[in-house]
Amino acid sequence: MSKIFAISSAGKTEKSFLDLRFGKCENVVLYSPETGMTNILENPYKNTEHSGVQLVNFLKKEGVSTIITGEVGPMVSKQLEKEKLQLVLLHEEKIKIEEIIERLKK
Repeated sequence: MSKIFAISSAGKTEKSFLDLRFGKCENVVLYSPETGMTNILENPYKNTEHSGVQLVNFLKKEGVSTIITGEVGPMVSKQLEKEKLQLVLLHEEKIKIEEIIERLKK
C-alpha cells in the first residue's frame, strides 16, 4: 500500500506555510511520494465543531497514512490511534509546504 501524506496548509499552493492548527487549518495538501503528485483540498470542517476528528475521518477515506501538522488536541490523538494513522508534529512556524515535501522525498 502506498503512503499518502496529508499536510495542514495555510494557503492553496506548495509555497504556502504549514498551518500549525490541524482541525482549523485552511487547506490540506495530499502528497504521494510514489507518484510525486500533490492535491490541495480545502478543509471542509474548519468552521465546525470537532473539526479535527471530522478531518481525520475524511483524510482516512482519502487514503492518507500520515498526517503532518503543528498540533492536535486529545480527541484527534485518540481518533488517529483508532484509525491507525501516523502523526508527525512539526514545530517550525515558517516552513513552506514545498520544503516539507522535499524532506519527504529524501
